[in-house]
Amino acid sequence: MVGRTAALDNGSQAVDFELVNTLTGARLATQRFTGPSGAMRNAAHRVSDVIYQKILGVRGAFATRIAYVGVQGEAPALHYQLIVADADGVNPHTVLESRFPLMSPAWSPDGQWLAYVSFETKHSAVYVQLVRSGERRQVSARAGVNGAPAWSPDGHKLALTLGGSGGNPDIYVLDLATQDLTRITDDPAIDTEPEWTPDGKSLFFTSDRAGSPQIYQIGVSPGARPKRLTFNGNYNARPRVSPDGSQLAMVTLENSNYRIAVQDLANGTVRVLSHGRLDESPSFAPNGATLIYSEREGSRGSLATVSTDGLTGLRLKASQGEVQEPAWGPFSP
Repeated sequence: MVGRTAALDNGSQAVDFELVNTLTGARLATQRFTGPSGAMRNAAHRVSDVIYQKILGVRGAFATRIAYVGVQGEAPALHYQLIVADADGVNPHTVLESRFPLMSPAWSPDGQWLAYVSFETKHSAVYVQLVRSGERRQVSARAGVNGAPAWSPDGHKLALTLGGSGGNPDIYVLDLATQDLTRITDDPAIDTEPEWTPDGKSLFFTSDRAGSPQIYQIGVSPGARPKRLTFNGNYNARPRVSPDGSQLAMVTLENSNYRIAVQDLANGTVRVLSHGRLDESPSFAPNGATLIYSEREGSRGSLATVSTDGLTGLRLKASQGEVQEPAWGPFSP
């Protein structure tokens, strides 16, 4: 690759590059990115995205963002932050601070909103917030549990875990425009952690209805019945589906350690990808090639990535303190 930068008359910077096959001399890519001088890091990520796609045939995800929860201080004086950063963990920006727990951040499909759980009213409630402006609104503060929000593929609905006054968690779908609520599961077991299929026709979720946490799938149409998907071991939870719908990431129990695994949804084959003792909260990159998750580094939580073939991994730079529950954002429009 050959590249150069240049200052433009309007004060912005231009980044020009060429990707050349050194054997044949053929130009594989020629492109220019322009922007303010402070945006050169983003330009470098976009150059990397182009190169990645030209070489591997898969869209690069270097210019995307992640969200995660940061926790600072010592109990009982903990301080919580909802943080958005570049995909490599650099350039963190706090979008919400609270003295009360924040949980389960989830990106909207257009990358403009984050849904999350906050305990600022002393009870769990689900909020949605515009990342750019900080505008936010409460969308569910019903009696009992309000948790695990997941955006529908069209961005119009949230799947939620609601406990009700009886305290038994089930899966519901909330229409954000009308506030209409549709119950999806109805079982005395704990049903939680919903995840939409890419076509929006069904949900994955975790349930202990068989005696231990396992992953199920259920249609969102009336009368649908759940189907169990995981059978290896006695703990499989936190389902997250790949963008193409072919793989399901999860937290699995292996040799007394909680690790990140992926299951091929066509043949049921499971492959363990991580090697920690307490790995959790997997989230696919928008190109499906990599997963981000949280791990324990001594007594401290940190963020890490692993490729879906398990061959490469990286520990990400993150702010000081505890970091947890990462969510990888979508491609920019």
